[in-house]
Amino acid sequence: MSECKYELGQIVEYLTGGMAEDTRDELQAHVDAGCAQCEGQINTLGGFVQKPEPEKKEMVAQPLMDTQMAAPVGVRGGAVLTRRRVYEAESKVCIDIDQHELEPGMSTVEGQILVKGGDLDDLEGVEVSLRQDGVQVAVGSVDMLGDFTIEDVQSGNYDLTMSVGSLDVAIRGIEI
Repeated sequence: MSECKYELGQIVEYLTGGMAEDTRDELQAHVDAGCAQCEGQINTLGGFVQKPEPEKKEMVAQPLMDTQMAAPVGVRGGAVLTRRRVYEAESKVCIDIDQHELEPGMSTVEGQILVKGGDLDDLEGVEVSLRQDGVQVAVGSVDMLGDFTIEDVQSGNYDLTMSVGSLDVAIRGIEI
């Protein structure tokens, strides 16, 4: 048996994607030609090499429903503005948002996230962020039922964002 010209370091580079494409093609042709030593090293090391994480896909949620009404509060007949919106992203993620203006210019945002065919365990602990110009200004955490609350949100336009598994979900230009 002749000694192979490829060293262990080169096999690792091959497996991790750190090898130039032309050298990678040469090594692949070498293995395909029947080098048992390289094939054995690739098979042995292949299970130890970390595969790159799948690329996250961003989905922009579209509005399905938007209602607004004033609800009476207290004995003296004060009113609280309540707005409910439902969004859906590619028939995969549904986001139900209730906004309650407790005082002029300040609201609480409550919501629920549902993932079609998903497991509620995938949602627990997911952070839901309100962002202005890409900067996070408020955040809430999703509980085991998919519910979240973000308190003391000032009036303005926001992007609501979250990451659910390999999906980044965004609602662009939501008015609070």
